[in-house]
Amino acid sequence: MTRVKSWWAAIEVFRKKHVIAMLFFGFSSGLPLALSFSILGLWLKEDGMSLGNAVQFSLVGLPYLFKFAWAPLIDRVPLPFLSSLMGQRRSWMLLSQGMVMVMIFALGGFASATAPVLTAFVALAMTFSSATQDIVVDAYRIDRLAEDEQAAGAAMIIYGYRIGMLVSGGGSLILADHMGWPAVYAIMAVLMSVGIITTLLNREPENIEKQLVRDQERDLAVQFSEKFSPGLARFLAWVQVAIWAPFQNFMTKKAWVLILLTIVLFKLGDALAGVITNLFLVDALGFSKTQVGTIVKGFGLIATLSGIAVGGVLLKRFGMFRALVLCGVLQLGSNALFIVQYHLGVDVAFLHVTIGVENFTGGMGTVVFVAYLSALCNKAFSATQYALMSALAAVPRGFLSANAGHWVESLGWVNFFTLTILAAVPGILLLFILRRYDMGIVSVEKELSPDVR
Repeated sequence: MTRVKSWWAAIEVFRKKHVIAMLFFGFSSGLPLALSFSILGLWLKEDGMSLGNAVQFSLVGLPYLFKFAWAPLIDRVPLPFLSSLMGQRRSWMLLSQGMVMVMIFALGGFASATAPVLTAFVALAMTFSSATQDIVVDAYRIDRLAEDEQAAGAAMIIYGYRIGMLVSGGGSLILADHMGWPAVYAIMAVLMSVGIITTLLNREPENIEKQLVRDQERDLAVQFSEKFSPGLARFLAWVQVAIWAPFQNFMTKKAWVLILLTIVLFKLGDALAGVITNLFLVDALGFSKTQVGTIVKGFGLIATLSGIAVGGVLLKRFGMFRALVLCGVLQLGSNALFIVQYHLGVDVAFLHVTIGVENFTGGMGTVVFVAYLSALCNKAFSATQYALMSALAAVPRGFLSANAGHWVESLGWVNFFTLTILAAVPGILLLFILRRYDMGIVSVEKELSPDVR
């Protein structure tokens, strides 16, 4: 009976209103993505732009990669009038969501193959606003949710994000068969009101830690004023607190270097296998594109969403260390199924097993990993620290996995997938070392160094 109650308590957290709100914030974050990448490229190609130029418009997505650069502004700079009325997080959220809505409308009105510069400018403004929204949504989630709610909140955010991508990616294509692209973009812009309404209906998170940092900034300004002019002293104090303090604070963690290595390595094996799955199934094994599209994108999506839910419950039930180890081992094991699939060849039934397990464990691992990154953040610097760590976590997917094709050519498919299994081991072993240091998760009072207090 006790175990049943414990499992029920792990599920019960998903019913809390402020946790459910994360679903709608996630939807608002995921909606703009396809509208600035694949959908925009398709529209411009249909409008007469060359394939090469249309694909190059994916460069407008660079703000998503470098959003950590302006995250300190979101942590430290209040918006005139709005911040005093709504609070730091909600004011930035409302501004960024409003800007995304306006830019989607504008893109629908101005996008044209004959005006590539204007189209690129509007699309870049949209992705910048969308990346800003992502920063604030993550910071709001970390600040608003209690430690034991972070996994459920992460699951809800990811659910909403996937739904938003599905609506803008798939929904836009369906609508475009019945109306013009400007009308499609207008409808998508209106759907951004989901995030705006959610922002207005939810309260600003309490953040005592941030007040401590404000006090520190004032003290530093007084100290600097002994050597510099008042204006320069205030600026130097702001730079110290907004830019240097988040790094300094993170480096006060015991084994902080090992934590950074874990962030890079935990999803490495999963990223290496995932980036080349379609090529493996179609080019090496001979599955049809329809089979891959149906099973990987259809059945795989269901498995991913199921894994996200289970991952959130597991973390609530078993705690951070055991949940991370379990997910890491399962992700490692799922890569072995690709080796079995290679020997079986075009076996559709087993492909459901391979893709189902790979996506299910990947979903579990993602939500637990996001919750871990969130738990590592100090709420005084949540926007900056989470943006930096999420950028670091993207290194395997963005850089290391770029060489996957060359490794396949050198090693062969079986040895390559064996390599992905071995690549997952260091990240798991590091977890056992970090367990001695409470996984790097300590109370805020201990985490704030004297120089930051």
